[in-house]
Amino acid sequence: MLVRTLSIDAPVRTVAAAARHTCTVLTGFAALRPSPAPPVGELLVPGDGLVLGPGGARDSTRGSFAVLRADERGVLLARPDGDRCPPAEFEVTLTESAAGTSVTVTARPAGELGGAELARLEEVLDGYPVAVREITAEWCARPVVVAAAIVDEGRLLAQQRRRPARHAGGWELPGGRVEAGETEEEAVVRECREELAVDVRVLRGFGTDVPVAADRGMLLRGYLARLRDRSSTPRPVEHRAVRWVGADRLHELEWLETDRSLVDSMRSALGETSR
Repeated sequence: MLVRTLSIDAPVRTVAAAARHTCTVLTGFAALRPSPAPPVGELLVPGDGLVLGPGGARDSTRGSFAVLRADERGVLLARPDGDRCPPAEFEVTLTESAAGTSVTVTARPAGELGGAELARLEEVLDGYPVAVREITAEWCARPVVVAAAIVDEGRLLAQQRRRPARHAGGWELPGGRVEAGETEEEAVVRECREELAVDVRVLRGFGTDVPVAADRGMLLRGYLARLRDRSSTPRPVEHRAVRWVGADRLHELEWLETDRSLVDSMRSALGETSR
């Protein structure tokens, strides 16, 4: 087992986004010649694949890896056991610290490593955390847009876009930009009032941050919320439709790409808030 640790002066949610950023992973893992197994978006999500190689037939650092976890706790890449024991894994663990976020990167090779294999893994363990730190610093300078995951009895409220044409029909969480002089939580409340005509109570943040490259370099940040008055009815003031969705139906919606990166975190949040 090989381990590296690094401290990054940034919130866990921003570092977690950088850790699952596809281009950053490809950059940090360059020594293993990685390539994504399509389709892969800007952020890795559970079920995505990553192919490491080429290498010799007996190179235990090569092969196809599956993304098992990619959330605010970190990232886990692993491959099936096959004829090797134990399976090879790369794990990123994130914890909040006094200095910001503590990052631990662990490689668990499959079997004995040769000199060249060990050198490649050492290069990844040295380079990947630096790549995460660099993209994190860039994202921390971006303006923030908020997204509200409004939950009620194991359901989440989604809204369907009416415009612009390229987004029409797609589903997203309500939200928008944080205006000057307001907190992110205040922005969540205001946006829900403007877009849904309801008042909400913000519970806590959820998921990783999500880069919004198409919107002049913004950073989307998700918050869980509840209706202040459960008898109130959200309505699509600015959108085509609104819909309550259970955890088992989230993947049925055609989410916009930015929101799709948070679907697994939405499901986890629904499980926690329905207990």
